[in-house]
Amino acid sequence: MARVLLLLVVLSIVQVTPSQGFVKELLFKEVKDTLHEDGTTEILDRVCNYRVVPRLESLELYFKGDVWCPGWTVIKGESLTRSRTRVVNKAIADFAKKAVTQGLITQEDAQPLLE
Repeated sequence: MARVLLLLVVLSIVQVTPSQGFVKELLFKEVKDTLHEDGTTEILDRVCNYRVVPRLESLELYFKGDVWCPGWTVIKGESLTRSRTRVVNKAIADFAKKAVTQGLITQEDAQPLLE
């Protein structure tokens, strides 16, 4: 009888307790709002936009970076890294690689962006 009662108590707690994902999102929301960043940067004398969004993956903090240049191309540079300071540079490097592949810029133009 005690085991049945214990099982019922555990099941009722599980039903009432928010899911782990909900708790994680609730706790992470404040961090996410603080570390989220939008801005502009210049790539080859053109004004481009960037966005940095923090992400939790397996309880580790990562940063997702995106770079795009409206009015110039639809290419989007992307990166995912643990380094907040390098995430935009990695996204710019990805943008440059894609731009070279599509013939938008030359390898020589891209070289400073890849370093």
